[in-house]
Amino acid sequence: VHNSIVASGCIINGTVENSVLCRKVYVGNNCIIRNSIILNDVYIGDNSVIEHCIVESRDTIRANTTYIGTPENIRIVIEKNERYTM
Repeated sequence: VHNSIVASGCIINGTVENSVLCRKVYVGNNCIIRNSIILNDVYIGDNSVIEHCIVESRDTIRANTTYIGTPENIRIVIEKNERYTM
Protein backbone atom coordinates (compact mmCIF):
# COMPACT_ATOMS: atom_id res chain seq x y z
CA VAL A 1 0.00 0.00 0.00
CA HIS A 2 1.53 3.29 -1.12
CA ASN A 3 0.14 6.83 -0.98
CA SER A 4 -3.41 5.58 -0.29
CA ILE A 5 -6.21 5.87 2.24
CA VAL A 6 -7.55 2.57 3.58
CA ALA A 7 -10.60 2.42 5.87
CA SER A 8 -11.22 -0.07 8.65
CA GLY A 9 -12.25 -3.61 7.82
CA CYS A 10 -10.20 -3.88 4.62
CA ILE A 11 -8.16 -6.96 3.72
CA ILE A 12 -5.41 -6.29 1.19
CA ASN A 13 -3.44 -9.11 -0.43
CA GLY A 14 -2.28 -7.17 -3.48
CA THR A 15 -0.81 -3.81 -4.49
CA VAL A 16 -2.66 -0.54 -3.82
CA GLU A 17 -1.22 2.79 -5.03
CA ASN A 18 -2.65 6.32 -5.05
CA SER A 19 -6.14 5.04 -4.19
CA VAL A 20 -8.93 5.26 -1.63
CA LEU A 21 -10.46 2.08 -0.20
CA CYS A 22 -13.63 2.52 1.83
CA ARG A 23 -14.85 0.16 4.55
CA LYS A 24 -14.85 -3.63 4.12
CA VAL A 25 -12.95 -3.91 0.84
CA TYR A 26 -11.28 -7.23 0.06
CA VAL A 27 -8.38 -7.14 -2.41
CA GLY A 28 -7.36 -10.60 -3.60
CA ASN A 29 -3.93 -12.07 -4.20
CA ASN A 30 -1.78 -10.47 -6.93
CA CYS A 31 -4.29 -7.66 -7.56
CA ILE A 32 -3.18 -4.20 -8.67
CA ILE A 33 -5.28 -1.18 -7.70
CA ARG A 34 -3.97 2.19 -8.93
CA ASN A 35 -5.42 5.70 -8.99
CA SER A 36 -8.88 4.43 -8.05
CA ILE A 37 -11.67 4.78 -5.51
CA ILE A 38 -13.21 1.57 -4.20
CA LEU A 39 -16.45 2.18 -2.29
CA ASN A 40 -17.85 0.16 0.66
CA ASP A 41 -18.21 -3.62 0.77
CA VAL A 42 -16.41 -4.56 -2.46
CA TYR A 43 -14.80 -7.94 -3.16
CA ILE A 44 -12.00 -7.93 -5.76
CA GLY A 45 -10.99 -11.42 -6.89
CA ASP A 46 -7.42 -12.64 -7.36
CA ASN A 47 -5.24 -11.37 -10.24
CA SER A 48 -7.51 -8.41 -11.05
CA VAL A 49 -6.29 -5.00 -12.27
CA ILE A 50 -8.18 -1.77 -11.60
CA GLU A 51 -6.73 1.56 -12.73
CA HIS A 52 -8.35 5.02 -12.93
CA CYS A 53 -11.74 3.65 -11.82
CA ILE A 54 -14.48 4.21 -9.29
CA VAL A 55 -15.96 0.89 -8.13
CA GLU A 56 -19.52 1.13 -6.79
CA SER A 57 -20.50 -0.17 -3.34
CA ARG A 58 -21.33 -3.85 -2.83
CA ASP A 59 -19.71 -4.96 -6.09
CA THR A 60 -18.02 -8.28 -6.71
CA ILE A 61 -15.16 -8.11 -9.20
CA ARG A 62 -14.44 -11.64 -10.36
CA ALA A 63 -10.90 -13.05 -10.47
CA ASN A 64 -8.73 -12.21 -13.49
CA THR A 65 -10.75 -9.10 -14.38
CA THR A 66 -9.24 -5.90 -15.78
CA TYR A 67 -10.83 -2.44 -15.69
CA ILE A 68 -8.65 0.42 -16.90
CA GLY A 69 -9.70 4.03 -17.42
CA THR A 70 -7.55 7.09 -18.04
CA PRO A 71 -6.93 10.25 -16.01
CA GLU A 72 -9.18 12.10 -18.46
CA ASN A 73 -11.86 9.38 -18.60
CA ILE A 74 -12.40 7.76 -15.19
CA ARG A 75 -14.27 4.48 -15.56
CA ILE A 76 -17.28 3.76 -13.32
CA VAL A 77 -17.50 0.04 -12.50
CA ILE A 78 -20.85 -1.48 -11.55
CA GLU A 79 -20.85 -5.26 -11.23
CA LYS A 80 -23.82 -6.98 -9.65
CA ASN A 81 -22.59 -10.54 -9.24
CA GLU A 82 -22.95 -13.14 -6.52
CA ARG A 83 -21.84 -11.84 -3.15
CA TYR A 84 -18.99 -13.17 -1.08
CA THR A 85 -19.26 -13.07 2.69
CA MET A 86 -16.57 -11.10 4.47
